Amino acid sequence: MTADNSTLIEIKVGVLLPFHQNNDNWTKIMTMSGISAIRLAVAEINAKQMIPGAYITLIEKDSYPKPVEGQAAITQAVYSAISLIQEGVVGIIGDISSSWTSFSALMTSTLKIPQCSFSAVATSLSDKSQFGYFFRTVPTNLLYSDATVSFIVSQGWPVMGVLYSDDDFGQQLSESVVMKARVNGISVKSYQSFYEDGPKSNIRKSLDTLMSTGVRIVFVAAEGKAQLTVLTIAAQAGYINNDTVWITTDMETDDLFVAVNNFNSILEKRANHTDIIPANYNLTDDLSKAVKQSNNDSIDPIEYSARMASNLTTINYNQTFSGGIFVFEVLKQLTGYEPFDTFHNKWIHLDPRLYVSV
Repeated sequence: MTADNSTLIEIKVGVLLPFHQNNDNWTKIMTMSGISAIRLAVAEINAKQMIPGAYITLIEKDSYPKPVEGQAAITQAVYSAISLIQEGVVGIIGDISSSWTSFSALMTSTLKIPQCSFSAVATSLSDKSQFGYFFRTVPTNLLYSDATVSFIVSQGWPVMGVLYSDDDFGQQLSESVVMKARVNGISVKSYQSFYEDGPKSNIRKSLDTLMSTGVRIVFVAAEGKAQLTVLTIAAQAGYINNDTVWITTDMETDDLFVAVNNFNSILEKRANHTDIIPANYNLTDDLSKAVKQSNNDSIDPIEYSARMASNLTTINYNQTFSGGIFVFEVLKQLTGYEPFDTFHNKWIHLDPRLYVSV
């Protein structure tokens, strides 16, 4: 800065991110790439004196300082948010996940402190009665419902089915799709949940129930492993074919390819009698509920479904997924917009030893 800081007003902006969270690669990338962009932006704002008579100081707090889980992790995140508020920040950037963001956003909105997240997409955070001072730079997942219904209307398909994971994401997205479908004159013939019991759910049973209604246009409201698992099982069951259309959201085809290969690998091992079933598949009744839940969470739903399958026929990925599946994604790139291109070019050339840039 060219001006003497002593003559300028300091504006404290808080940053609340899980800097030491290493269990989830996506979270780690979002955290490190996010903080690098934030620091770069603040450095430019201060250097160019974009705020007359003032400069920004970032106050960074770790919402995940120690590798703990459950209530202890929540306590850490809340404590970090309180620490930022006590520092006198005028606003907070963060957190990464929607669940952790909701904890801090409840406090900041109560105290009328603006908070912005660049990754929390839960629709519940749009409730201004609770999160009046929260905003974000990413759209909610309900944007997908508009795209889905518009696409179905454009194709002239009058009937559809909805298959949703029995969690917040699946319930909220599916309800939005159903509501908008009916407004647009589309009949929702079947509305079926799956993944009620997490990784150990009988997903094939849910699929059979849905497809028995005769629906040929299916919207899958799910994300992550639940989404990949249900599409893999649908493929092996023969439900993904030339007579059906499957629509889903925000899925990487590379992830689906890996899921199908893992599924096929287990089936081949079973056929060759070389598969070893993990000990956490069959839990005794004398284990505590917490231990059972922990073991259940550690199970991979793709592998579990492959081990529970009665049919050992493997999936031909290229043949099965050559058509018939439409995936809607949110465009998050502003390539071509000069300010974005200039900033992005600087950002990706930051020292990779300090930041994850892509």
